[in-house]
This record gives sequence, structure tokens and C-alpha cells, in this order.
Amino acid sequence: MKNTVYAVNRKSKRKKRALTAVLYIALILLSFYFLFPFFFVITRSLMTISEVNSPSLVWFPAKPVWENYAVIGNYFLYLKNTLIVVVINAVFLPISGAVIAFPFARYQFAGKKVMFSLLMSTVMLPWVVTSIPIYILYAKLGLLNKLASQWIGAFFGGGAMQIFLVIQYMRAVPKSLDEAAYIDGANKFVVFSKIVLPQCKNILVFYAVTTIIGRWNDYMGPLIYIWDSEKFTLAVAFYVEYSFTGTGAMLINEKMAMSVFMTLPSLILFAFFQKDMIEGVKIGGIKG
Repeated sequence: MKNTVYAVNRKSKRKKRALTAVLYIALILLSFYFLFPFFFVITRSLMTISEVNSPSLVWFPAKPVWENYAVIGNYFLYLKNTLIVVVINAVFLPISGAVIAFPFARYQFAGKKVMFSLLMSTVMLPWVVTSIPIYILYAKLGLLNKLASQWIGAFFGGGAMQIFLVIQYMRAVPKSLDEAAYIDGANKFVVFSKIVLPQCKNILVFYAVTTIIGRWNDYMGPLIYIWDSEKFTLAVAFYVEYSFTGTGAMLINEKMAMSVFMTLPSLILFAFFQKDMIEGVKIGGIKG
């Protein structure tokens, strides 16, 4: 009997080890699949133009050409424009989104369900549907061909899905904290800024980081509303310079260097804030 049990346990362990080995192999292969594009871009950003255009595939540069990254110096104007857009959106979008979410999460008022339904119904509208009325609105407000067209929306809460996550997060903050603050003489602004908002750090970090990444890489927004090259953001300027019709179309090594530069902020932000972001969206999605 003991021998039978021992044999079954040993067989079970062998099967478990085999499954674990298969899982690790699959994950390693999957990692190579996702990491290869980064490897390809980085190595080519350090090659000479002859190595990049070689008929045979060159895996590594004979000698790293760091001078390829000097091309970034030609984009300081566009970097400044991008940073203005990114900073304003990253600061004010989470704040305005939290202001909109606060009454939905903490109070009952007439028309709340209707207003919330209208808010969430905007999630079903594709971006291409809303771009035309927004263009007409910006034209009437005199915002076309101005950098302000890229940050004016930061004062109106941003997307409904982000606001929904903030609402869910705020609903989980105990209302007894509000009541205690009101007894001590606090008003609604104090409750919002001193009680509720600090409890929502994770979801606000998620909101801010996704906003930074989205605005840093945004191409279509500036392309639609801005046409003066001096007001371009990095993404648009990069495309104009290195597209098939641009002057830098054949300079693939410089194109790859700019691609690395454009990718770095997203990777760095996620590396530093991944815990807050994952916790924020996880808890925001299930709380309430």
C-alpha cells in the first residue's frame, strides 16, 4: 500500500515539474517575442547607416555610434511643446476628474442616475465620432492651430472610464470619516481635499501616468488641430521628419534613436509606478 501511494506521489510530482518546465519555457519564448522589437530598435540606433542598410542582416554594431542620438538636439522646440501639454494634462486631468467623481461617489442628488448614465454612455462613442464636433467647438473658440487645443480639456475631467474608476475608489472610503470631519466643522472642500483625495493616491497615480504616456505619444490630436510646424509636438514632428516623404526617411539609424527616446519615458514611468498603477486599477475596478 505504501509503495502504491509513494509511486502515485512521485508520478504526481514528475507531472507537476514537467508542467512547470513547459510553463517556464513558454514564458521565456514569450519574453523573447516581446523583447525582440526593443533589441532590434536599440541595436540599430547604434549602427552606422551602412550597417543598417546592409543587404545581410547585421545583429550588432561593429562599434556603437552614440552620435546618432545627437539628432534629439534638433527637437528641443517640439520637446518644449510636448512637455507643456504633458505637464498641464498630468496635473489637472486627475484633479478635475476627482472633482467630477466626488459628488457621484459621496452624495445623493436629483438626476444623479441620469447624469451618471450620460457620463458612462460616452464610453461607447468612438474617438472619430467626437473629433468632428470637438473640431467645430475649437474653431468657434479660436483654439485651432494653438497649443491650448491640446491641454484645454484637462480642466474638464478627461475620459469617462477614468472618472468611473475614481468614483469606484472614492465609494470605498468610509463615509464615517466625512461625518467625523463635518462634526469638527469641516466643509465639503476640506472633506474632499483632506479626507477623500489622499485616500485615492493609487488611482490618481494611475490616472496621471496613463495621461502622461498618452499625451507624450499622442499623434492624431496635434495633427488634427495644429498645422504650424513651430507648434508641433514630438510625435508629429518625428513623423513629419522621418516618414517616407520626410528628409530623414533614409536615416534609419537616427529614426531608431528617436524611437528609443520616445519610448523611454513610458518605460521609466511604468517601472517606477507599476505597483501604484496596478493597485489603483485593480482596487478601483472592484471597490464600491
